[in-house]
Amino acid sequence: MNASPIFAMIPCRKGSQRIPNKNTRPLPGYPGGLLELKLRQVFASHMLDGVVLSTDDLLCMEIAEQLRPEGKYLAIESRPAEFAVADTLDAFVEYVPTIMPEGVVAWMHVTSPFFGSEQIDSALSAYRNGVTSGEADSLMGVTRLQTFLWDESGCISHDRSVHKWPQTQDLRPIYEVNSTIFVIDRELMARAKDRIGARPSLFEVDRTHAFDIDWPDDFQFLERTLQTMASSAS
Repeated sequence: MNASPIFAMIPCRKGSQRIPNKNTRPLPGYPGGLLELKLRQVFASHMLDGVVLSTDDLLCMEIAEQLRPEGKYLAIESRPAEFAVADTLDAFVEYVPTIMPEGVVAWMHVTSPFFGSEQIDSALSAYRNGVTSGEADSLMGVTRLQTFLWDESGCISHDRSVHKWPQTQDLRPIYEVNSTIFVIDRELMARAKDRIGARPSLFEVDRTHAFDIDWPDDFQFLERTLQTMASSAS
């Protein structure tokens, strides 16, 4: 039995509260910005069967159309206005299965610029293995945390009555969900109304590859990094 095809889903909303035009602001080597970088990464994947871009930004649509590769599935979906504002993620998650081809949804964000084709394929292989073995029904990218953690009620990383300051490598790992990737079968996504099922596999992504563009200084760091890489290659 052939494995279900896997399609990337890239949401790219026009509005950005902290970094104006974040998704399309030109970067060294990528005039189409973060969107161009992510599209090139997913097009280079060996395991993805195509890409669906959901956006309300005409410039995003133009960039994607210019990058459309021969022999690759690319659907550009105009995002309805009700899903193009902040605080509508749950409703948008319910909407996504209606625009995806039959198969598996690999939800990724353009704001993870260092999560490239190699990391994408590793995550998709882990998803396939987890589903085949029955150990998981979905997958999400996470970053391991082994450090001293507190909330308003006190220490949550360990029992201080046993050991006040243990070695951090001895702490029970806690996993932070990052923005790199969520993988789930389209039909399960529709039933669960979620990006993950009841038994998601935790795909560990190191801090470098999980780096997320959220603030202006993050964007500036990416600009400097790409410029350095371009200078080294020339």
